[in-house]
Amino acid sequence: MALKDSDLLIDRHTLDHLVEQSGRFLVLLFVFSLPFQRVLFLRENLFGLQGLKPFNLLSAAVLACLFFQGTLLSATDRIEQKSLRIFLVYFAIFTVALIRSVPNAPLFHSRLPDVFPESYFDYILSSCITSALYVLPFLFILKNMRSFKELDQITVVICLSISLLSVSLIALVLMNPSALSGNRDEMTDLCETYFGVHYNTIGTIYICTAPLLLHKLLTRNAYRWIVPMGLALVAILLLQSRSALITVAVSCCLYLVWMRRFGILIAGAGLVGIALFLFSGPTIDALLSIGFVDSSDFSADAVLTGRVDYIWIPLLDEWTSNIGLFLFGAGRYGIVTSEQWDAGVLIHAAHAHNAILDFFVDCGALFTCALIVFLLIGVATALRVGRQLNSALYWALFTCIFGFGIGMFTEREIFPTVDNMYVFPIIAMMINLARLHALGGREIAGSYRLASPRHDAASRSM
Repeated sequence: MALKDSDLLIDRHTLDHLVEQSGRFLVLLFVFSLPFQRVLFLRENLFGLQGLKPFNLLSAAVLACLFFQGTLLSATDRIEQKSLRIFLVYFAIFTVALIRSVPNAPLFHSRLPDVFPESYFDYILSSCITSALYVLPFLFILKNMRSFKELDQITVVICLSISLLSVSLIALVLMNPSALSGNRDEMTDLCETYFGVHYNTIGTIYICTAPLLLHKLLTRNAYRWIVPMGLALVAILLLQSRSALITVAVSCCLYLVWMRRFGILIAGAGLVGIALFLFSGPTIDALLSIGFVDSSDFSADAVLTGRVDYIWIPLLDEWTSNIGLFLFGAGRYGIVTSEQWDAGVLIHAAHAHNAILDFFVDCGALFTCALIVFLLIGVATALRVGRQLNSALYWALFTCIFGFGIGMFTEREIFPTVDNMYVFPIIAMMINLARLHALGGREIAGSYRLASPRHDAASRSM
């Protein structure tokens, strides 16, 4: 019995809907698993096959859904079109930098054997393809998760994931009290053993997500998020990462100012003061242990733990003295190719501990100047859109990116890594909120819009 064209069309629509729904579930699972992708029982290869890790398989499934839909690079409106073009330029620069770095794989392994694999194939898998997978949530969210309900689902998933991370971290610290001894190596060993990342990377995760927890705390059913927010704050205090402590505090204060919640800001400052008193040992020691305790040794280099004299100045001297390196950089992980590596004047690190300088070392002055201009335009555009939207969720997302931007001064990178993995879904969510507003979505009102005191009182009385 022959099938009619209408039956085939229905089957095709049903299949497309199934793929789209499966993709949404996979992306939510992807976002939820971001902090745990390198935990002890998930970092091993399945069946002993190189690259066959659970997170990589999940990423491949998300990528398959994107390709199956067949609309990966097609746009439905001008905002999406511009976003895709900017993304393609970014990804092209990233790809070129990676390709240029492949011949240096043996050198990378000889200098940092614990970071880079020995063979070209393993380097391409671990340092190139795996890094590129972090951009997948940006594409899928931009293309498929455009409603307020779906954006709120992503926010909830991120908050639940961070809550589980906080519980895990607190439990591990309680079981290993030596991590609170004030020795940073103890906390480093704890985080790398159980989570597979440095404690500063976990600090970056909190920098990129704490404003979202605060956003949920200030919206409807706030009582559900009191415990997750409290757990996150305790975990940050126990982590003893100075950049995380300072940046999370600044970001949360900034969000409360934007939300005009000055009463909560004052009360929160009091609670933070109490928490600092209770955890005064590890927390105050983490804040003041370097560069402040002995005034005779005070210097910018001491405060920045050697970054100035032993990373930034040597790299700038070397790159500005070579016209090729100055204009075009050395390719991905360019710092590891430095001729001063074995001279005793350069800290052995895989990145420059400053996102802009690291990008300059990899790509040169031409692309770095373009990057700085783009970042300035991007921040100005984001602020202008935020004032037009007047959306609490948008400002929470913007504050996450703002906090990450602060951290770029001493850590982080421009190209996709485990440190900036949350930046991509957050930017996609900001873009989709702007698209909803531009396309006339009235849902921007309601609980997502900043309420004036009169409106807030009226809504409570209803």
